[in-house]
Amino acid sequence: MDFKDTETQYAVLAESLPQLVWSSRPDGYVDYVNRRWREFTGRSGEQILGDGWQESVHPDDLAEVRDHWQRSLESGEAYEWEHRIRNAAGDHKWFLSRAIPIQDLTGKITRWFGTSTNIDEQKKTEEAARMLESQYRLALEAAHLGTWQIDLANNQITWDEESCALYHLPHNGLYSLPLDKALNMIHPEDREDAKARIAAAAAPDSDGRYDNRYRAQLPDGSLRWFRSHGQALHVSDGGTRRAVSLYGVISDITERHALEEAQKLLTRELNHRVKNLFAIANGMVSMTARTAKDPKDMATALRGRLSALSRAHELVQPSSLAEPGAGTDVELSRLIEAVLEPYRQSGQNRIVIEGPSVAVGSNTTTSLALVLHELATNAAKYGCLSCEEGELTIRWTLQGEDVDLVWTESGGPPIEAPPSFEGFGTQLSQRSIAGQLGGTLEREWRPEGLRVHMIIPVSRLSA
Repeated sequence: MDFKDTETQYAVLAESLPQLVWSSRPDGYVDYVNRRWREFTGRSGEQILGDGWQESVHPDDLAEVRDHWQRSLESGEAYEWEHRIRNAAGDHKWFLSRAIPIQDLTGKITRWFGTSTNIDEQKKTEEAARMLESQYRLALEAAHLGTWQIDLANNQITWDEESCALYHLPHNGLYSLPLDKALNMIHPEDREDAKARIAAAAAPDSDGRYDNRYRAQLPDGSLRWFRSHGQALHVSDGGTRRAVSLYGVISDITERHALEEAQKLLTRELNHRVKNLFAIANGMVSMTARTAKDPKDMATALRGRLSALSRAHELVQPSSLAEPGAGTDVELSRLIEAVLEPYRQSGQNRIVIEGPSVAVGSNTTTSLALVLHELATNAAKYGCLSCEEGELTIRWTLQGEDVDLVWTESGGPPIEAPPSFEGFGTQLSQRSIAGQLGGTLEREWRPEGLRVHMIIPVSRLSA
């Protein structure tokens, strides 16, 4: 077969291919383009030959196309580059252009043969995937979510950069570590539950769903709450269904968990308050009946005490129910007076309140009022306020940076022994003083009556 037959076969092949086919001389001068080249660009062969093909290349891509083409011409290495070509309608489409050199027996390049393949749909798909990935990443960052994947065969877990940030680990990009090491970061009380949930999601008969809330000990020693949920990937292996990986997202829910716990406490608080409210009302009716001269006098006194109880209830309502910004400081003596006003008896001085001027901040009023309200409620049920002979003394002094307050009951039913059960109200008082106010609360169950000693920092009381 002579050279002319070879060229004829090449031309037939080139004209039948769906790609844009072209050839050039050793110096890069294009001397042939097939019919698809001409049809796609809407230009004649004369317009495309030589350097005319460059007119169809997107202006933004032309410099790089020229540079890479010249580099191949000089080095003799195969040419490959992605760029856009303008079609007959004036739109630019992405193409992958490749060219290889043809050499003679001496190794000298005699021609270059090339093709340009339309990859526009592929590029659009890649661009859509990149955009989706970018949107996905932005959504994760906005929600402060990290991603993770567990390789169940190798017991390895991989965290992305956001997951590392949530765990306070200084890593960029993906970070892999043994699953046991990651599980050891979980609080001991939550660790076995996490293992059980992973195993349940990976079980052959499971729907693969994983959801867990747990505490993790971070490298700086802090304890944070996390929520992690995901899905197991199951495959069929010889008729057996097994999980090969588990993947999902993780978020820090420490603040949300604290809010949920506060809401639970608030609900219990409110239920407790309502029960006590009925007990207090019942006690006041009895107290008023003992001292009233007639039904009218009883009604008047009872209305006054219920009104005072309402004022005290306003002071002890949870701050989350108050109008934002409406809180103001209140004198400690005024707060105590408001809480104890319902228990005062006409013509009797059974409650003594003494101490220097101390401001109670709007953010602290609720906590302290709840404690005083609880003590008064118990005193009305079981202590000095449950009988006519009882007496209550509340005195406080300033000791350096602290307020030293003593609640003393006397004249009530004798106390034979401290109570064997610590109720919710007692726990609430302890938590309010120690936890929220940073102070101390000690109870002394004396035979003549309860004595409560509280020390509260002034800085926390006036906050």
